[in-house]
Amino acid sequence: MPSWDEIYFGALGIISVLIGSLQLLAGVSGNSVSISVLSVSGTYLLWRGVIVASAGAFFLYGSTHGLGSRRNQVVTVLAGTMLWIVAVTDLLGRFLGAIPGGHDVWVAELDQIALAFAPPYSPSIIFGLFALVVVKYRMQAFEPTAAGEGK
Repeated sequence: MPSWDEIYFGALGIISVLIGSLQLLAGVSGNSVSISVLSVSGTYLLWRGVIVASAGAFFLYGSTHGLGSRRNQVVTVLAGTMLWIVAVTDLLGRFLGAIPGGHDVWVAELDQIALAFAPPYSPSIIFGLFALVVVKYRMQAFEPTAAGEGK
């Protein structure tokens, strides 16, 4: 019977593959899609779609092969790290894009900068939040046994 972690990362993997595929299709067609707080648009949709879909595939691989194995835990941590890198670049792009003011000021007001972080969000930002659960595997101690093999 699968554990709760395997079910969670399996579901996250399926959703990530689907949304990553949607990003790839939107990037190829040049269209954008906005659904509530989720926005599939932007300049680098193709590479974002590849990374989100690949991270989803890694989540699926780790969850279907069993998260009891350290190797599969590392695969899920890799998938989470991929999502976090894209999410942080999206957030940094929002922040740096909001700093320049209009034609009469050099730097925008703080409230205008804060408004740059309002919805809609890219899928990587949303999935990056859900992928924070993989920190659990990074924080687990790797204790060698008496035979010298890791647990």
